[in-house]
This record gives sequence, structure tokens and C-alpha cells, in this order.
Amino acid sequence: DSGPVALRLTEWRTKETREFALRGSLGSRAADIPLSVFRGQGDIWGVQLIGEGKPLTVAASPSEGQDGRYALPGGREVYAAPNPSGDLVLTDRAVQPVVTSAVWEGTGELVLAGAFPEPTGTAHELVLRHSGHHEEAVVEMERGEDDGFRAVIAPAAVEGPAGALPLGEGRWYLFLRTPGERDPEAYRPLRLNTSLHSTLPRQRQLNGRDFTLQRRYHDRLVLESGSALPAVDRGPYGQRVRRERYAVLRTVAPAATRPAVLYSSYDGRQFSDSPRAIHRELAAREGDIEHLWVVRDQQAAVPDGVRPVALHSAEWYQALARSRWIVTNTHLPEWFERAEGQCVVQTWHGTPLKRIGRDLAGSPHADAAYMASMERRSAQWSVLVSPNSFSTPVLRRAFGYGGEALECGYPRNDLLYAPDRAKVAAAVRERLAIPEGRRVVLYAPTWREDQPRKGGKYAPDLHLDLEQARETLGDDHVLLVRRHYLVGGSVPDTDVVRDVSRHPDVAELLLISDVLVTDYSSIMFDFAQTGRPMLFHTYDLAHYRDTLRGFCFDF
Repeated sequence: DSGPVALRLTEWRTKETREFALRGSLGSRAADIPLSVFRGQGDIWGVQLIGEGKPLTVAASPSEGQDGRYALPGGREVYAAPNPSGDLVLTDRAVQPVVTSAVWEGTGELVLAGAFPEPTGTAHELVLRHSGHHEEAVVEMERGEDDGFRAVIAPAAVEGPAGALPLGEGRWYLFLRTPGERDPEAYRPLRLNTSLHSTLPRQRQLNGRDFTLQRRYHDRLVLESGSALPAVDRGPYGQRVRRERYAVLRTVAPAATRPAVLYSSYDGRQFSDSPRAIHRELAAREGDIEHLWVVRDQQAAVPDGVRPVALHSAEWYQALARSRWIVTNTHLPEWFERAEGQCVVQTWHGTPLKRIGRDLAGSPHADAAYMASMERRSAQWSVLVSPNSFSTPVLRRAFGYGGEALECGYPRNDLLYAPDRAKVAAAVRERLAIPEGRRVVLYAPTWREDQPRKGGKYAPDLHLDLEQARETLGDDHVLLVRRHYLVGGSVPDTDVVRDVSRHPDVAELLLISDVLVTDYSSIMFDFAQTGRPMLFHTYDLAHYRDTLRGFCFDF
């Protein structure tokens, strides 16, 4: 037996074959494969040795070092590496970044290094993209010699408009993209060199949550952020135990005696809105009061003097039962019962243009169980804050509320009249890096419940050509895009377009905006108090009014 005499390539999908003569002695043979074989069509070629007997599949060892990379025209490459079965495959693909080193530093930073032989020299940035709701976080990336790159990720403190916050719970896939690129299909996924496959997963606990670097789909690099809750509080069983203890606590000690205010804004998603304004006023007054703020998944930064309370934690249940005051702008849990001596202030979060609560009966997305719970939920409120005389009867009807209503305007809008509003506006512009003299256009549409996405979020439906807006507005404008808090996705920043969806308080954005563009969002009533112009981008007016949601008055 003289051994193999040829090397055969078989395309995985079409089963097309190509054969090339082997040269060299037995035990050390090679074949020359012309790059013209690879046609830029994404072909995947299996490799076999052909001789007198049965064809032999060529295996590739992960311990042999770097995977093979061979440049093709048009920004493509042939990538030689083992498939999940350990067989050598040659993949014709667009040039992709490959990580060759991944190290957790003692500081809690994850340092990634690798190679990205992108031929055009175009600048790129590292993006972490959530697999469910598609939020994104951008990390600076350094380019080195020989097509190398390096990035340092601090997953427990990712800088953003709301400050340094940890990556939210879930899987974050890693990509490179050109700055401002909006199409995720154009992102380049970070892949893992075969030599590192056996070194993962690697885990690090930071600030009470686990961050795990792992691979999925063979060579895709993923950073998974674990739950911020202690293990004992997670899952249906842990939450059932906490609710049972909450009920016991209320029975044993029915009076709320803790001199504390528990604030909640959008169920712990933000440090914002009327609860923030009320906190600001109370904190300015003298008094021995403890300030507690509900925080969901560590995604809201609170100032000094405020104690964060993790949503669904044991401390959260205790605070609901024992705090003397509760200030919230959304509904409390259905099982909540106001304790003796407890004051619950419901501020809600907008003058109602679109129908809400029980007024949604008969609409396609009405939640019958939710509407049935309205009267019981609202019975737990001590007072309802109403922004105006129009809203008071609407809110009463929608929530089945028969208690006291305080018709005093929204505390969140006090900032628009504050004596130091010019100083605050200057600080906000500086924080958002908006150059002096540029006009600010704020685009803040609402959400659409007929476009659901994973994780309780809804799809972004901007219906705005951002590139055309960028060209039309020019360098003397900045377009701020503010997604509703229930809307996922992201808008990559450019020199003109900025995604400010994670900015903690929209009132600060209203303060610096020269023009508001919106659709059916209640933000219109807040911005109206500035006297500045508004544009209504109501591209789906008939559908939204007649089918999806409906209005409280003729709009």
C-alpha cells in the first residue's frame, strides 16, 4: 500500500468535489490548493485523503496552535479549522475577528486579544449585543500591528448614559462593527480560535453576580451575565417562599413602622420620573428618613444617600411590608396589601392620550386578568397624583379608583421650572458631549404592543430614516433618539445621532431639546410646558387609533 495519492475537497451543501495530487513521502505529504477554488460564495469544504482503500477524513487537532487563515479578494478569507466533530474544514467566508487570548484580570476586567485582517483599514468598535431584547453596549477597541486588536471589558461597570452599570442578565454576543452601522447583519461576530475551546467556560463573580465567558455554536464568543439576586431568591419557588413570608410579616406586625420611603420608577428600571422629583424634595428637607430605591437587575444608578433595593429580593419584600411611605409610578404587585399606617403614593407616568387600564376592554391586546385586578390594586393607594383636571376622571375610570386624587401637576416637570434649570441643562449637554451652539431634536416615540420581542420587550419601530435625518439636519444639529422603556434594540451613535434611551431621566432631555418629534407618547404633554415646537410623526394613526390602542380624546 503506497498510501493516499490525492486530497479531495467536498463542498458540504452541493457535494461538489475537487481533487489535488499529493506530494512528498509517506507520512509527510502535502497538496497545493489554488485559491481560485474558493469563489466567494460561502462554501464549506470537507477534506479527505484518497488512495486505494476507503477515503480518510482529515482530522484537525485543537492543540496545534493558530487556525489557518488565507486571504481572498474582496475582504474574504479561507479559514482552516476543525468543525465540532474535529474534522478539518476549509470555510470561504468574510474576514472575521478571531480571539486568540481571553484573560480575566484581578480587577474584574476581561481582556480579549486577537486578529482581524480586515483589508480596508476601516475603523471598528466592539459591541456586546443581548440575545433577547437586542440592547447593545459599546466597548473601546485598540488596533495593533499585524492586524491585531485588543479590548478590555468591565462587565460589572459598563459606561453609558446612566453611568457605569453592569451588563444586564442574559447572554451578550460579541461583535465588531463600523461606527454608526445600524444593520446587525453587517456586524462581524467574534469567533474563538480552536486552541481556546477547551479553556472555556471561565467565570468571575463581580458585585454579587456571575459573569461567564463561554462559547456557543462551536466558536461564537458569548459573555453571560447571571442573575443579580441571591440563589435562594431566584425562580418560582424562591419567589413563592418570599411572598409567603411577606404575608406572615404583615400578620405578625401589621403596622408599617420603618421610617423609610420606598421609591419605584418603572418597576426599578430607572432613577427617574416623579418618584425622583419627590425624593429630591424630601432629601432637601430635614428629617430622619431612610430613602430606599427599587432597582431591577442592577440597571439603575442611585445617588449617595439612597439605598438600592433589588427587585424581588428578600429586602424588597420586607420594604414593601414595613416602609411607612411608598412612592411608585407603576402598579405594585397584585398581592400587595397596604399595611396599617402605610401611605402609598401613586404618581403614574403620563397624561393619558392613549387608552389605559380598564378602558382597553375590547381591544386586541387587552389583558383580561390585568384589567380585573385594577380595582383591587388601586384600593391599596392612599393618594393618586393627577397631572391635570382632564386626567383625573380618566385615571379614576381606567384604574377603578375611588380614593383621594391630588390634582397638582406632575412632580417630574418641576425641573422645567426650576431656578437652576439652565445650570442643569448645561451639565446634561456636557454629559452627552453636545457641542455648544448645536440645536437638539429629540425623537421619542411610544411602544406598540403588536410587536413583541423576547424578555418582555417590544421591537423598535422608529419609522425614521436616520441617515437621511443626519444628512438633512447637518452638523449644526444633534438628533437624540429616546426609545420607550419597554422597547428593546439600540441606535448606534454617530456624530449627529445619539441613542439616549438609557439616560436616567427624560425630564433632563426635555430641558435641552429645541424640538420634540413624537407620536402618541405622553411626553407631548410634558414638553408642551416648554413652549417649544413639536412635530407628530403618526405614520400608523388609523391603525393605532381604530385597532391597536385607541385614544381618550380626538387626536
